[in-house]
Formats: sequence, structure tokens, C-alpha cells
Amino acid sequence: MDPTEGPPPLTGQMLSSPLNRPMPTLEQKHRLQSIIQLVLAVALLVVINVLANARLGGMRLYGAIDLTEDKRFTLTESTREQLSALPEPVYVRILLEGDLPASYQRLRTAVAETLEDFTAYTDRLEYEFVDPLVGDPEEVRQRQEDMLKDGIVPMTDYQQSAGERTTRAIYPYALIYYGDRQRIVPLLETARPDVAIEQQLNQAESLLEYNFTSAIESLTDDDKPVIGFTLGNGELGALQFADLVAELRKDYEVGPVYLDSFATLPADIDLLIIAKPTVPFTDFQAFKLDQYVMNGGKVIWAIDAVAMDYDSLRATGEAYPESRTTGLEDLFFKYGFRLGNQLVLDLVNTPIPIATNQGQSGPKFTLVPFPYHVLALPEADNPIVQNIDAVDMRYPTLIELVGDNDRVRETVLLASSDRSRRQRLPSPIDLDAQKFSVDLDRFNEEDLPLAVLLEGTFESPYANRLSRDNEQLLRSSGLDYRAESVPTGMIVISDGDVLANSVNSRGEVGYLGVNPFTKIPYANKTFMLNAVEYLLNPDGVITSRGKQVKLRLLDREEAVARAGYWRAINLFLPLIALALFGWVFNYLRRRRYTTS
Repeated sequence: MDPTEGPPPLTGQMLSSPLNRPMPTLEQKHRLQSIIQLVLAVALLVVINVLANARLGGMRLYGAIDLTEDKRFTLTESTREQLSALPEPVYVRILLEGDLPASYQRLRTAVAETLEDFTAYTDRLEYEFVDPLVGDPEEVRQRQEDMLKDGIVPMTDYQQSAGERTTRAIYPYALIYYGDRQRIVPLLETARPDVAIEQQLNQAESLLEYNFTSAIESLTDDDKPVIGFTLGNGELGALQFADLVAELRKDYEVGPVYLDSFATLPADIDLLIIAKPTVPFTDFQAFKLDQYVMNGGKVIWAIDAVAMDYDSLRATGEAYPESRTTGLEDLFFKYGFRLGNQLVLDLVNTPIPIATNQGQSGPKFTLVPFPYHVLALPEADNPIVQNIDAVDMRYPTLIELVGDNDRVRETVLLASSDRSRRQRLPSPIDLDAQKFSVDLDRFNEEDLPLAVLLEGTFESPYANRLSRDNEQLLRSSGLDYRAESVPTGMIVISDGDVLANSVNSRGEVGYLGVNPFTKIPYANKTFMLNAVEYLLNPDGVITSRGKQVKLRLLDREEAVARAGYWRAINLFLPLIALALFGWVFNYLRRRRYTTS
């Protein structure tokens, strides 16, 4: 073929050949590339979603970073270990569902987030939210009666709108099931009229991890520690600490301990509670208590160092408190503290009824502040007192920390406010004087210790004066005398009534911590339960009580004063930002497509 004649004409066969097909346009290439990228992105999301819910054995294949200041989404080490070791499935039913007020809706959200965090460490926990008020009226009424029998008491929420006030029952409870066992967990403590609901709900949110892990531990642990209450030395009667014992028996074995019935205290008693003894301990008894401590026994000393009570004062109108001898003074001093004859008075207190005038039907009583009934305030950064309210104490005395044993760590748990003082004995208490104003200038002391935690290695006061009788006592039990303890702990409280519930004339037991005059509940029961749990297992689930969720409330006065400023910001700032974005976008577009 003559090259000058040009290319041969295209035939049909040549047109159908792949080599002769038209080249794809740039737009088609971009479209194909976008489709491929979309498919890859979807595939990547699917893979990430699978991994976000996958586990390899007991290890999760995903992680999270808690960027909150208070670390509210970070579980404690003890909680993670507990959840990872769950032997059987745990099912949680939360009674927070339906048309909830905004404040309770926040609590519901916090519960959901906490349980969702739990499921990251175990696949044996399931939960659901249910509305206890759903159904026909008769069904709801019967359900409420059944829940009330189980101790599930609703909170009443009041709503005011359009001149109409409505009420609604709220059930901030969780029911936890493990096999054939069940535990009812209140998510919100008994409401106090002197504490804002926002603060109560914030405290409840802080304690969610602890409340759930504590209940799960109680359900899954078959080995219950043994707690003994000493009797025989004028301690509180069984009815007076019945409410505390009933609560303790959910998690512990509880029983009386008569010191004279044992040559030495059994080692299987994990904790001993000595509640307001009024009869001095003999040297034999004190020695048994000392050797119990030396061998690692834990003790809660709830001691009234001063003999005084409201009934005696009301009967006479004036009383002289007297120092009470316990027979344990040498032990206390050697362990590092002393209960002196100094009453603590505080302007932060609970009132008592005093007859102020005489009416036709008899005397009329008025609640008057009484500085001898102190509201002890949490003092330390310790799980025992973190996230608890004030503790109601009656005629507490000052705890003096003494000694030079540097192997004992001292932590003040409860103390007086910054408007307190001490009153040395002997000096009278005049009931009529309480009707008049007090000398405020005299209440110039603060943080007077009322409850103290002691941890470490203690020394025995019998080291250089072991009697032949005490030596024979140990020999008969096959034990050796210990002059120094193994590491252990004890808590001393300068008021025996801190764990006493009220008992009426018909023998009916009241709730521990509920003030009999104001009917306001205080944290006495929570404090005692925390103290017991900490002494028995200081590194256990009690550590999760230390979590603090900060309450960031709106300053209403500041918000009202600056309302106009913030309205202007919300109205004009978005418009300015939008206009600025439009100008920049158009400027860049013109610059890009303008030809020179």
C-alpha cells in the first residue's frame, strides 16, 4: 500500500475491536474512582463496627479515651476485674422509663452509659429499661402495691404548669438478677427537703458504679465475712441497732459476741463493732480485745466518753454531763488516740423540741437549734465519706490523736464545721438557755475530729506488763502473746448513738439516720456501711465511691442579668459567620475560575 494514500477505511470488525474503542473521558474516570472510594469507605465502616463489638476470649478488641475532667466514663480497676470474672450471667432491669422529668432523664442517661461501659468488660451482663406505670390502672395499682412490699418506695415529682400542679411517681430503682437471687438497688437516696434535687441526682450519678458493683458482688459472692457486735458491757440493745443489722445481713454474717464466753476471740470474726458500752471492760476483756487487734482483727469503736442524753436533760431542764470510764483507756492511748472529757458544740446542728410557752391544752413546743447535736461533716478524701451527706451525732466528744507511732496512718473522716467549739467538763447544760441566742464569737474553732480511721501496725499496751493471768489465758488457747500487730485497721467514733435507730413506745424500729424531731434523713447508715466495707476490703468495690461527678449548675441570677447579651450573640453571630463564609467562598471561586 502506498503510504501516501493515507490510512485504510475502518471496517465493522475494526470498529468492534477493544483497541479501537473510544478512550474514557475524565468525568467517567472520576465517577469510577468515587464509586470505588465509596465502596471502600462502607467496607471500612463495617469492619470498624464489627471490631467495636468484638472480643477475643476475655479481651476486647477496642478501646476508648475518657476526655472528661472528672473521668466519669473510666471504671475503677476493681470494677473491671469484677466484671471480667463474672461466673454467670447478670440481668439488670431499671425502672426509669416513660415520660420522665428532665432531671430524672439525665439520671436515666447516666445509668445507660454506666451499664454500657460495664458491657465493655463482660458479655455476661444484660440490661433493659422498663416503665413500672405502663398498663391499665388496676394493673398499675397492683404492681405498685407489690413493689411497696419489696421496699420500692416511689419519689414524688411535682410539676407546675398553666396554674395546675401535677404529681408523678418516679421509681429510681434497679433490680439485679443472678440465678435465683435478686437485689433491689436504690439509685437515689431518700430525698432531703434541705438539699436541692439537682444535688441529690448528681450524687446518685456519682455513685452509680459503686451501687451496681456492690450489688453484683453481694449476689455473686458466697463467702460472707463475719461481723460481731459485743454485748455484756451495757452496749446498745438489739432493737437499737436493728436497722443497721438488717442491712448488714444482706452481705455479711452478723451475730452477738460475749467476751466472757471466749478465752480468746475467734480468728474467723472479721470485724468487731463495740457500740456505746456503758459498763467498764475488765482487764481480762481489754486484753482479749487487744490480742484480737494484734492478730489482725478490725474494730469499730463507737464510744460515748460522756454520759448524757436528751431524755435526762428534758426531765430536769439542767444536767451535768459526766465522763464515762470504759476500761479501754490504755488501749486507746497506745493505739494513738484519746477520748477526752471535752464535748464538741457546733452551730451546724439539728434542733430539739423545747417548751416555749403554755397554751390551754398544755405546753407548746418549738424546734430550737441545739449545738450539742452536731451535724458532722465529711472531712477526708476517703471512700468511706466521699459522696455522703452530714452525719447526725449526739453529744460527741473530741478525739485527740496522740502517740508517736509513725507506722499508723491517721485519717479524720468526720469533723465539726468552721463554727464550732469545745466545752470542758464539768460544766452544765441548761435547756432554758437554748431558747436564747448563743455567743457566736465563742464558736471560733473548726475541723474538730469526731471520727478517725487508723491503719497500720499497732503496739500492745501489755508489752511490759503482761500479767500471769493473761499469760495463762493465752497458753490455755495455744497462742503466743503478740506485742505488735500485723497490718490492720480500726475506726473510732466519738458517739455511740451514731449507729442507733429510734425505737418507739410500741417497740417499732425506725430508720437509722432519720432525725426523730425533724424527720430528715442523714447519712448515718451510709457512713456505717461504708466503714464496715472499707475495713473488710479497702481495695475492693468501695474504691469506686471515690468517683466525683462535678455538678455544673446554671447561675440563674447571672443568666438573667446577661440575657440580652447572650440573645444578641445567638442571633447575630451565626449570621455574621454565614456571611463571612459566603464572601470567602465566592472570592476563592472567582479567583480560581477567572482567566487572565
